[in-house]
Amino acid sequence: MADWLIKNRIGVFWAAVLMTGILIAGISQLRIDFRFDGFFPKDDPEYQYYDEYQDLFYEAQNYLVAVALESPSEDIFDAEFLALVDSVFGEIAVLDGIDSVVLGTRFAQLKRSGLGYSSSPFLVWDSEEALAQSRQRVLADSFFVGSFAGRSLKHLCGFFYLQPELFDSPRRDVLNRKIDNYIAASGLKPHVSGIPYIRTQYIDKLSAELFIFLALSALLLLSALVLLYRTLWGVLVPLLTAFAALGCTLGLMGLTGESLSILSNLLIPIMFVVSMSDVIHLMTKYQGIAREGVGRLDALKKTLHQIGLATFLTSLTTAIGFGALTISRIGPIRSFGLYAAFGVLLTFVVAVAFLAFALPRLRPEQFARGNAFANSPFWHRRLTQLNDFIRNNPLKIAAGMGFLVIASILLTTRIPFNNYLIQDMGQKDVAQQAMRFFEKEMYGMRSFELGIDAAEGYQISDKEVLDEMAKIEDYLQGEGYFSPFFSPASFIREANYLSHFNRSRHRRIPDSQEEIDELFNFAELNGAGKIISQLMNEDRSRGRMHARIPDIGTDAFRAMHDSLELFIATQCDSTVFSHHMTGHAYLTERNLTYLRDSLMLGLLIAFLLVGTIMGLLFRSWKMLFVSMLPNVIPLVLTGGVMGLFGIPLSTSTAIVFVISFGIAVDDTIHFLTRYRLERNQGKSVDEAISTTLLGTGKAMILTSIVLLGGFILLLASSFGGTFNTGFFTALTILFALMADLVFLPVLLRWVKV
Repeated sequence: MADWLIKNRIGVFWAAVLMTGILIAGISQLRIDFRFDGFFPKDDPEYQYYDEYQDLFYEAQNYLVAVALESPSEDIFDAEFLALVDSVFGEIAVLDGIDSVVLGTRFAQLKRSGLGYSSSPFLVWDSEEALAQSRQRVLADSFFVGSFAGRSLKHLCGFFYLQPELFDSPRRDVLNRKIDNYIAASGLKPHVSGIPYIRTQYIDKLSAELFIFLALSALLLLSALVLLYRTLWGVLVPLLTAFAALGCTLGLMGLTGESLSILSNLLIPIMFVVSMSDVIHLMTKYQGIAREGVGRLDALKKTLHQIGLATFLTSLTTAIGFGALTISRIGPIRSFGLYAAFGVLLTFVVAVAFLAFALPRLRPEQFARGNAFANSPFWHRRLTQLNDFIRNNPLKIAAGMGFLVIASILLTTRIPFNNYLIQDMGQKDVAQQAMRFFEKEMYGMRSFELGIDAAEGYQISDKEVLDEMAKIEDYLQGEGYFSPFFSPASFIREANYLSHFNRSRHRRIPDSQEEIDELFNFAELNGAGKIISQLMNEDRSRGRMHARIPDIGTDAFRAMHDSLELFIATQCDSTVFSHHMTGHAYLTERNLTYLRDSLMLGLLIAFLLVGTIMGLLFRSWKMLFVSMLPNVIPLVLTGGVMGLFGIPLSTSTAIVFVISFGIAVDDTIHFLTRYRLERNQGKSVDEAISTTLLGTGKAMILTSIVLLGGFILLLASSFGGTFNTGFFTALTILFALMADLVFLPVLLRWVKV
């Protein structure tokens, strides 16, 4: 294969240029994905139930932008503040794209008045007396505080529901920016949250970070290449290769209709560092051979013969690591894994084609000046010292590694599994802080949905079913963080309360079915039909229970879910109804757990595939053991660090293990391939290890430094998940380098293969 490539290197180069040009042209078709429903697997029965549920009941929480404005006075009962808030809310309410609003300044209290009903606003501010009465009304009502007024009485809230067609379109972002502008013009301190608003912030951050990562990655490469080679061609050839590889990957995404998501941001540094890994190994080997006086074509031929297969296998194993993500049922995860895997293989093709064309045309010294870091005598001196240390201290090294592994295994048992819905936004992020504000001052922004199906022979409006729903509501209210419920039971309790002139003892389910039917009929005749249609379907076979809760975390949510199931099983009459938890937040909660588990399965698959490749490559059970152990150790050590610092196993940290394994195995392949070559030439185990360490150690360290730099770039991300991925992947690569350079030689000397 190497001979064919050298013979046809010009044709291969121009074919690679043509392929690169075609693929890069696809970048113009690349878009940022506004859709988030792709994170839900469509074949999941839970999603299918939710899809049917949404057709019946409009989950308005998905389209809600909540705006809380802070009073500059000691509380909200300030005429000037209320007038200003009402003006701002009124301006936002008429913006194009706002479907409906519920405003704290205009929310009215219903009362029975003779044969009909009258309403009066909770807040009136046209006089001091009116303000005093408003204070009394607000403080006497259990609903207003926590729903519209913050618990500290310093904030007043308005709820703005976007038109559904704006939910996943750029118009949503335009509308949210207009809302920001109106708020800013008021001079009041705001707290803004809600799924549509958070998604606008997400898109803005994603767009900005694409350019940040691109600029930082280019700067990293440029700095590394200047330090290593200090020549024009030594910088230009690898840099062109890296940009071509990245352009091919992004262009392929554009041509195949794939959009950029938060995970796609990772592709930029990954493609840069992976391409650099291939280039550094090939160039370092070529330079070493060429400096021995070998002709350029012969040097290229020997380079490809000696490390061409190893370089291909490292690309293949890295691709397998990413490809393992395709087993996920989560669309964006599958896409990221698929395009990253293709990108890694494309990178190898581009790197080999470009270097096979460029290297024979340039003298070795044109790639690196004599004083370049790549030529420094530092390498031979330090690697010789390292080799002597390993040879003289095998027991100490093994004992130290054993201690670290055992300690890490014990520490992994301390890894928490508790996750929060938007924890990847970062604790200091504005969206995260706004979410915490609404949890502290109100009831939070997370939607709770419980579907209720009436048993055969019953309807949701039957007293028996309503009584059971009321039991569930009362039980959940006892948890302390549920907002007042929006449900058939709460509706009929409130209707009964109003019909009895707002006397508290009548805020309950009426005693007879006739009273219930009369209340429903009266409500429909008086314009409440639309509200009732959002509480139960037309034939009244299915109803809903909706509330708002804080983002309490997966552990607390699971505990609440289990206790609710136990309560319903032991305290409710399940012969009259069945129930099904659902909703956008519930599906997201399930996905977090499912995704974490599927990533661990992906790691197992990657481990088996890479193990198979190692077995076929070395055809020895001993070598299989020797090759795999140094790649398990870094994962264990990283898990230990997570346990030590209490870092939860979330999507962003679980994905680290899959990505890192595919990358970490690269140095092992290069080391063992060179070691086997030396052994086949008749050298002893000790001689082969020494020659391998001195011959490949520099390239292993240099590529690991570049890989570390590439993933450390992700620490610049404002997304906590991206930060974690970068930090722990870099840490795993560092552990892998330590295992390959220090522990692998000890294993080889013991096993003597």
